[in-house]
Amino acid sequence: MTELKFQWQKFKIEDSAKDFLEKYISKIKKYAESHNISDDLVDDIYQSILEKLFELKWEITQKKVVQIVNSIWEPEEIFAEEMDFEAWWNEKKSEQNPNSLYFYEKFQKWKWTRPQDWAIFLWVCNMFGQATWRNVWFWRALAIFWSWVFLAWWLHSLFVFGCFYYLLLALIFPIKDKNYNHKSPAKYFITQILDIRFVISNSVSRFFEFCRWIVTKAISAVIRFFSKIFGPFWRVIKRLFLVLWSLFLIFVIVGLWIFLYYLIFGFVRWNIDYTAIFPAITKWGVIMGIASAFMLLLASIWSLFKKKFSNNVSLISAIWLGILAVIVAFISVWEMVNTLTTYDKMLTKETEIAVSNRQEPVYIYMDWLADIWGSLLGHGGLINHSRYVNILVSEDDNIKVVYNFTFKWWEELLTQVVENLSEIEYEWLSWNVLILSLQNKELFKKVTPAIPVSIDIDLYIPKDISFEAENSFINLINMDFPWWAKKYGTHWYRNCGIITYHEETNSFYCPLSMSAGSRKLIVETELKSMIDEISPLQWSNFARSQSPNRQQYRYLDSTNIRNDHQLLAKISDRFFNFFIEIEYKIDDETGEFTLIKSELKDIEQKWVMDKERMDQYLWWENLATYTIKTAEQEESHEKKLEDRIDELEKKMDEVLNSIWE
Repeated sequence: MTELKFQWQKFKIEDSAKDFLEKYISKIKKYAESHNISDDLVDDIYQSILEKLFELKWEITQKKVVQIVNSIWEPEEIFAEEMDFEAWWNEKKSEQNPNSLYFYEKFQKWKWTRPQDWAIFLWVCNMFGQATWRNVWFWRALAIFWSWVFLAWWLHSLFVFGCFYYLLLALIFPIKDKNYNHKSPAKYFITQILDIRFVISNSVSRFFEFCRWIVTKAISAVIRFFSKIFGPFWRVIKRLFLVLWSLFLIFVIVGLWIFLYYLIFGFVRWNIDYTAIFPAITKWGVIMGIASAFMLLLASIWSLFKKKFSNNVSLISAIWLGILAVIVAFISVWEMVNTLTTYDKMLTKETEIAVSNRQEPVYIYMDWLADIWGSLLGHGGLINHSRYVNILVSEDDNIKVVYNFTFKWWEELLTQVVENLSEIEYEWLSWNVLILSLQNKELFKKVTPAIPVSIDIDLYIPKDISFEAENSFINLINMDFPWWAKKYGTHWYRNCGIITYHEETNSFYCPLSMSAGSRKLIVETELKSMIDEISPLQWSNFARSQSPNRQQYRYLDSTNIRNDHQLLAKISDRFFNFFIEIEYKIDDETGEFTLIKSELKDIEQKWVMDKERMDQYLWWENLATYTIKTAEQEESHEKKLEDRIDELEKKMDEVLNSIWE
């Protein structure tokens, strides 16, 4: 292949084709000069040659060049009636006023047209390619780039506007070499809209060609490339790959068969038929997927036995079956998404429980909650169970349990789902233990099609009953907590203990015990607010250090809590790490924090201090017992080091001189 430069454009062309085409162009030029042919006609011929070269996709063979010459004819044939043609053209131009041409006819005259043969995506990029003398892939890459930018930055409105503008260009600009018979603009646009149907036929043709290229050329080219790299080992590698690929396909086929089995006979757990969420068309997609994988397996087997024709037939069949399977998969997902975006339907089930022993605390255990939380149906699945139980005050004498169900409203299934919903059950055990569950610990009484549901539980407790919830996987809400728990955000519901009614707030009170984690949170929260107070050096700009809109200059880096009343705190800024021993006290009832004593134990210097940095700090007398490295000390240290190096160099020179002597 060599390079041909024609009309300021460069093309890749075979050597023999280049010589043939250059002779043909030279022949046209000489004939035109010798017969006084107008330059406009010669330019038209050159333009026709250039357009046909563009259509050859930049890979030009001698056969294609011969076809171009045959379609244009020899110079003697082209210019045989040149005088008559030129006279007719001048007469036509004089008869027709350019202002009477419609806009699309002017576009055709100016070469702003869209090609039709083998074009995709409405051919707008091809139009820009031929009008600007650039490769069509330049414009396609540009279109892909702006699409990616708009979608990556979530600029969907600009992306939609760009697509609308692209479609508008396709409707405005005419198709090359198409005779619109001087239609009115309204009829012209109707014709343009109808011509959009060619997108489908051209895209399908392109896709067929691509599949054929993959099967006949791309795969063989890749195999030849690797065979050259690995040489004699390629046969072993190829056979090993085909064997492993075949085993993988067998695994895929078995997995799809299992999936198909459950699609036909149903996968039921907890009385829920999960396969009901898949549309009926899904199983046909799985069948085509199995067939596609099986044909790929056959292709691998034929390749092992070097049956090229059978291998190609199997590959083509596998590709088509795989395409159909993917289409069915998209349809299935689309139907499932549309179904899941339906309206919500609310439903409640409740029961009242009489309490015989009101003097002792009631221990409440939610049995069904524990079972479902440990299953695959838990939070985030088809059954979305909240980890929070609402504790509400009841004005009645009995405990009331209310299950709130929120179903996705599949109208054809909702009636069946509601009818099969299990009833609330309870059981009293010794030691005043109340166990709450659903019938048979299942959401439904019998097998029911899967439908997404969210569940919340409300517990209405009479005022005169104290109780305790003993589930490690749930949290109790809508209750009152100690002051310190609300202030520091340590609402650890699982450690409530015995819960009683609090008349002042008209809610149940959770007497949280202060744990080690709660104490640590209180200590660190309070120490962060008094950093400047306990630090041995106060920052000179105290007002800024206390400003809520600044990045804290000095901060609490970490704490080492030794016991309930003593800790070692590390306070840091840009120049020092201070290690301060702190004695404190926390009131277990109110959570009030009291700082008893703070003492500096050690200091770690990060940077050398100069006068400007030292001016940023106050209370230097607090560091009188510690050595702080200043800039003057650093300079003195560097000077002594330089003197020491000079002495060593002199001694080395003396030793070397003595050796040479």
